[in-house]
Amino acid sequence: MSITFRLKYNLGLISTADQLDAKWENLIKMRDDLLQMERSDELKQYEELKDLIDSDSFQQKKREIENLRYEGSKQQRLISEHKELSRSGLIKNYLKVAASDNLKRYNRIAEGSDLKRYNDLHKKTDSQEFKKRKAGQNEKEFRNGQDYADYEEFIRLGKSDDIRFWNRFKHSERYINYEKASGSRDLQRFEELNGIINESDFLKKVAYLKDKKRFFKSDDYRIMQQFNELDKSKFMAEYRKLKKIKALEFFDKWDIVLDENFTEKELNTQRWQPENWWGFKLSGSSFSQEGEMQSFHGVKNIQIRNNTLSLLAKKEKVTGKVWNPSVGLIPKEHDYTSSILNTADYFRMKEGVVEAKVRFRRDATIVSAFSLTGERPFPQIDLFRSNKNGVGMGIFEKHGAASNKYLNISGLKDNHFHIFRLELFGNQLVWKINGHEVYRNILNIREALFFNLLTSLHGKVNEQLLPHEFEIDWIRCFALKG
Repeated sequence: MSITFRLKYNLGLISTADQLDAKWENLIKMRDDLLQMERSDELKQYEELKDLIDSDSFQQKKREIENLRYEGSKQQRLISEHKELSRSGLIKNYLKVAASDNLKRYNRIAEGSDLKRYNDLHKKTDSQEFKKRKAGQNEKEFRNGQDYADYEEFIRLGKSDDIRFWNRFKHSERYINYEKASGSRDLQRFEELNGIINESDFLKKVAYLKDKKRFFKSDDYRIMQQFNELDKSKFMAEYRKLKKIKALEFFDKWDIVLDENFTEKELNTQRWQPENWWGFKLSGSSFSQEGEMQSFHGVKNIQIRNNTLSLLAKKEKVTGKVWNPSVGLIPKEHDYTSSILNTADYFRMKEGVVEAKVRFRRDATIVSAFSLTGERPFPQIDLFRSNKNGVGMGIFEKHGAASNKYLNISGLKDNHFHIFRLELFGNQLVWKINGHEVYRNILNIREALFFNLLTSLHGKVNEQLLPHEFEIDWIRCFALKG
């Protein structure tokens, strides 16, 4: 199986993690769209209308509108009233003036500064004070003063084309009648009727009343049309299309029991304990195994950036603890730090599917791993464990013993994310990479298992690769419904 995988992988015949991500996101979107549709008012309305139209009483209603007529109807009365008002000389004049260029010019002048100045000067030069000042001066004194300048400006403005037009138009019979009609009950009623009789619903009603096929313009027919429109709508077409998609049957069969996308700025320690669980349980702190070069440094070596969690391995001196099978925990000075996470207190699974999208650099001295264990360290199921050539996956049933239930796969590209998947049902275990099965084996699982993520360092560490990042984009778990 691994040979087939490597061949297809190198030929580009295996889907990439990003392609599978896009496919999953599309599936989630379709699921959410379908759920939204199933809860929508549109679908509820469609089903209610269908029940109504399918009822025995619906056809009987056709006969109830046979005697309806346009003559004498409310619609005919409104149209007649509108026609009568439209023949009124006052309203005819109003409509003509309202649409004229003269009114536009009149309003433009009325809003201008020249007319305001003209009216102010007219008020001033026509006042008793002005006349009194003029009478008290000789002609020379008057001509040399501000009053004369204002008077001359008033005369000049009064002779301008705009002011002369404004005065003429304001006192014209057309404008006087326009003002008389403006705000009148007749005009208000005309405009109200004009709006009513030109509405599409009103026009449809008139056409319906004149139509001998009256049922097809009745409320019942509109209900049928409404149903037909819904039935033929883009909404229903998309709904039926989604209902037929076989891939969505996945959500009828499976529950998403864990969906970790690392959207928070910091590690959620309610979900992820940044410790070696067994070490923390035994001694209250994490420890390393003999032969490992790092000390686990908790959240100090955890980073979340762009919704991706990274376990960092660094070169830095720190005193930690090492488990020695002969004497137990002993302190040790390490030259490197790393991190380890577990979900023991938050999430465990006995049966189902776990998959993770991850990226790490292969190296003989730096190991990145995702494993499943229970109350005891063994048996241990590796979803994956990096090595110098690629990854290993399988089962360790005892500490320190070589496993015959293990597979190593080489050739994975370091700079690519990969999706590792493990399916556990009964005693059957199946491993997949980017959706392609690469290995299967059996194990009698008796308890729910939790997850462990870690980066460990071994031998003469390749310090050129430090700091080393073990990146986890997301982790998902599925369980069969029921």
